[in-house]
Amino acid sequence: MGLLGEIGELLLPRRCAGCGRENVSLCTACLQLLAGIPRAMEPRYGQIPVVGICEYNSRISRMVVGFKDEGRRDIRDPLAMGLARSIVAALDLIGYTGGPIRLFPAPSSDRARRRRGGSHTVSLAQRAAELAPELPLEVHDVLLARRSRDQVGLGAKDRAQNAARTQYLNRSELDRTVAADTEDASAEAPADLLIDDFSTTGATLAESARLLASVQIRPAAGAVLGLGRGGTRFVSPFTV
Repeated sequence: MGLLGEIGELLLPRRCAGCGRENVSLCTACLQLLAGIPRAMEPRYGQIPVVGICEYNSRISRMVVGFKDEGRRDIRDPLAMGLARSIVAALDLIGYTGGPIRLFPAPSSDRARRRRGGSHTVSLAQRAAELAPELPLEVHDVLLARRSRDQVGLGAKDRAQNAARTQYLNRSELDRTVAADTEDASAEAPADLLIDDFSTTGATLAESARLLASVQIRPAAGAVLGLGRGGTRFVSPFTV
C-alpha cells in the first residue's frame, strides 16, 4: 500500500473487506467464514484432495481481492489463520505423523507479482507458517506463471484449458529446495502440500501438481480458503 492508500485509510472509515460494513476490518459474519469446519473435496481435475474452510462465495472472494489487489494488510492475519487451519486439516487427511512440511503456493502471473510487489499466496503461506510455529512448515516459492485469462466466470472446461501449460518453475528456488532435501539422507520424507486461495474445479492445482511431479515432487493434498461446488464432490467433513 502506498502513501496515498495510507492517507485514505486515515480519512475514510474502514469497511469490512467481505461485506462492506463500516468501521470494522472484518465483521463477525465474515470472520465466521474463516472459522468454518474444514472440508475435503475431490476436484473435477487433478488427483489429490483439496481442503478448505468455507464455500467459495462473493464475500470470501472480496476478502482475497482486497488483500491481494487493494492493499488490505489489516486482514492478512485472519486469512492466514484460516489457511493454517486448512493446512492442519490437510495434514490430518493425509495421515501426517512427523517430518518437514513443504508448502508450494500456487503462482500468480509475473505481471501480477510486479503490480502487487510479490505473490499473495506466498505471503499468506508465510504468515500461516508464522502463526503455526509448532509445525515445521517451509514455504517454497518454486511455481511461477505466465499471464493467462482470469479464472473468474469460466466454466470447468475453460478453467482447465486456461490453466494448462501456463506455469513454469523458478529454477533457482527449486535448486535450493532440492539441495535442502538432500542434505540429510536419513531425514524423514517431507509432507508436500499445494497452497492456493480458492479451488473450484481444481484445474490450477492440477497444473501445479503436474509441473512439480516433473521434478519428482508429488504433493499429497491441497489447502485453500474457499472451495467451489461446481463439478466437485465433497467428502467427509471433519473438525480441526
